[in-house]
Amino acid sequence: MDTRTKGFVGDSAAQFATECGIVIRTMCPMKFHKWESIPTDDMDLMYEKLETKFNLLRLDRVFMEHVNDKLHRQWKRTRGTLSAYWMENGGITNPQQARSKVKPDCRSKEDWNHLCDYWELESTQRYSDQMKVNRGKQVIASRGGSRSIANHVFHMTNQETQMEPTPLEVYYKLHFNAKKQAWENDDERIQYENIIRHKDEAMAKLISEGTTITSTMHYKLEEEAIENVCAREKTIKSGWKVGVGPVLRKKDLWMTSEAESSQPPSSETETLRNQVTSLKEEVKELKQSKDNYEKLSMFISLKFPEFKSVISSPMSSEANDSE
Repeated sequence: MDTRTKGFVGDSAAQFATECGIVIRTMCPMKFHKWESIPTDDMDLMYEKLETKFNLLRLDRVFMEHVNDKLHRQWKRTRGTLSAYWMENGGITNPQQARSKVKPDCRSKEDWNHLCDYWELESTQRYSDQMKVNRGKQVIASRGGSRSIANHVFHMTNQETQMEPTPLEVYYKLHFNAKKQAWENDDERIQYENIIRHKDEAMAKLISEGTTITSTMHYKLEEEAIENVCAREKTIKSGWKVGVGPVLRKKDLWMTSEAESSQPPSSETETLRNQVTSLKEEVKELKQSKDNYEKLSMFISLKFPEFKSVISSPMSSEANDSE
């Protein structure tokens, strides 16, 4: 798991994607034609299957959004593959023939019939046609493929120095066609130029104020430039970062240790943990003793006013000693 983002990187990313595909193909019922319509019980079964090979942080919302996204992608990919097979074998022109030719790796005949019923609907065909038109309007297309941005960063990191690529280097890789030595379109080129201009203006302002630009500041300026130029005009979900995806927030830092729970804790860590627990118990006992003492003092002062000065004098002397 990546230390900066809540996602799988490297070999584990490929393994996780493969396992998600297997889980969808073998366990996910295809009678539900919207991802959100799949019952919780079925989702839990798929999570449990993944947990036989991966440590899922089930209680963490942001991490489970990442898992859900990967499963959703595989669900769409699986349905797309089945739909392409249906089209090749008759599809719209000969639906009965297409229905009779069940794809060998389809989960069941029942699933195939549910899918055929859905594909044969006029509303489904209209939706498919509209989606093709919408995809044709896309102007800023990433060349990242199915690999997450966090995973691209992992593969671009220098193995000897462990130096990560800068945000602009990642952006350039995902939007510039290295084989053609050209941008995919003018919109991508213009956006890149706007990012550069935004970063240069921010740097010039800091330099004019007498600030020395460090490598850390340079990295941050590139991140801010990409966010300001590329971020959509909508509320960004907490725990997500433009161009990166799910990220570890300060309050989620404990998740890192849980994600690496396969490694046994060191004796030093265990000792510190025990000491913290012991101190918490002592504080709790002291607080309880203080509360009890105050209650007892209040009771005696009310019942026996003549003893009030006797009770208060030791407290005042203790206060003087502490000073």
